[in-house]
Amino acid sequence: MTANNNTTTVDGNRLGETGTIRAYEKVREDAKMSQGFLKISVAAICLSLGAGHHAIAAGSASAAVDNMTANSTLSKDERRKLLRDAKARLDTNSTGSITSANQYDARGVVKPKAEVTLGAGIAAKIDALPYKDGERFKEGDMLVSFDCARQRADLRGANAGLQKTTSLYKNKQRLKKRGAAGAQEVSDAESDVLASKANVDSLQEVVRMCSIHAPFEGRVVERHASQFEIPAANAPIITVVDDSALELDLIVPSRWLRWVSQGSEFEFDVDELGRSYKARIVRLGAKVDAVSQTIKLTGTFVARPDNVLAGMSGTAKFSPPRN
Repeated sequence: MTANNNTTTVDGNRLGETGTIRAYEKVREDAKMSQGFLKISVAAICLSLGAGHHAIAAGSASAAVDNMTANSTLSKDERRKLLRDAKARLDTNSTGSITSANQYDARGVVKPKAEVTLGAGIAAKIDALPYKDGERFKEGDMLVSFDCARQRADLRGANAGLQKTTSLYKNKQRLKKRGAAGAQEVSDAESDVLASKANVDSLQEVVRMCSIHAPFEGRVVERHASQFEIPAANAPIITVVDDSALELDLIVPSRWLRWVSQGSEFEFDVDELGRSYKARIVRLGAKVDAVSQTIKLTGTFVARPDNVLAGMSGTAKFSPPRN
């Protein structure tokens, strides 16, 4: 594009002042599109590395793109160099960090042995919900009880019906021996007994759902209902966690499998506490993520720390591999 007095030449065409303005606007739009393509490329690099925390790096790289593409005269070589520099800033040796000071660090999360949300098996009023959030309970303790007066009454009626059909069946058997009843009548009476028994069994199972007992020793994470409420059947009532043994979930580069194995020890620095604890790897993931080239490792503390809670996060620090 060349300018001469009040005319401008773009791609061999001579334009007036209006054309000049439009030409400049076109150049600016092209520059913005190039900037957008660069940002998308940087985001793709971040995704290919497979770490959610690399969004920070993407933001920094995008800022670099903003600064360097302000001048619309960037050449292709300069743009390629910009992308190479942005990619170099992403630390591919550790997960969730940028230019980590230690390439053998990995971010991790503390997970409980089990976490379960217990629901209502029946639609009935909550009679008692004795444990509050954070309180500890033992295995077998009653966590929830429902007002099941109607269900228990139905069960009593079903038991009475079972007694009646059983008596009729025995009577038909005696009459058959005397020739006063046929085989079909005895068979029908027996079927009535079986149907009554099935009804009793069904109502006994309903009554069993009138209380929820702790499946393990642990703590209450959250109550989803309150006393005197009538939740719908299968609605969540309470979430509990078994924290008797804590596990550490780590996502590490798959090339670490060259030197990390079951039993490998490491230090785990807990962010919330500012303290470090000894841990070891107990399980290796069953599959490598082909896109991010990472694998999940599961670790556990050598000695269970009393003040570490499920959900805390930190950094796993491994010793450099021996050549």
